[in-house]
Amino acid sequence: MRTTLTTLGLTGGIATGKSTCCAILRDLSPGVVVFDADASVAQLYSDSQVIAEIGSYFGPEVDNGEGGINKAWLRTKAFSEPDSKKFLEQIFHPRVRKECLALLEREAKNPATRLFVADIPLLFESGFDFGQSANLLVATSRKTQIDRLKNRNDWGDNTVEAVLSSQMSIDAKLALADMVFWNEGPERMLRNQCRRFLQSLTDEQ
Repeated sequence: MRTTLTTLGLTGGIATGKSTCCAILRDLSPGVVVFDADASVAQLYSDSQVIAEIGSYFGPEVDNGEGGINKAWLRTKAFSEPDSKKFLEQIFHPRVRKECLALLEREAKNPATRLFVADIPLLFESGFDFGQSANLLVATSRKTQIDRLKNRNDWGDNTVEAVLSSQMSIDAKLALADMVFWNEGPERMLRNQCRRFLQSLTDEQ
């Protein structure tokens, strides 16, 4: 009989290192399966129904000239207009949740899967609940977020501020998380935290 599957939510602010944390968890334990909400959204941008719904709402300006979505234009629109952001969340959130639950259902039948982690950037903001036993947070200071966004994305001050203001603050997320990975230093420090966390799960079994 298989070991009970542990299910966890994982979140953080933009540029705090969620993807790096998930990659480390996969590397440290072959029994970890990660659902990536950002990857799910990226695929949905190619879905004809999603393209049609977004195009119907925003009009021809959202077209990228090749029948797809101009993501840069749409990002600016979403961060500057709350109604636009809310509309996009209504488009994407139910679909992402459906994909997450479908993957969880498949992995629950896989005896090799010991840990299921759903990487959901808006885990707390959207109240994303899939029956997880705990929620993990990858956190940094706001200054580190700003520095990483400017260096990684080449964004200006106004764009960075708009993006950060649209998300729940790290301080607010700290109050909601069950476990926090602090990601201010080199990657090996994050790796050590992930290793200790995985060991704690093993000790509890």
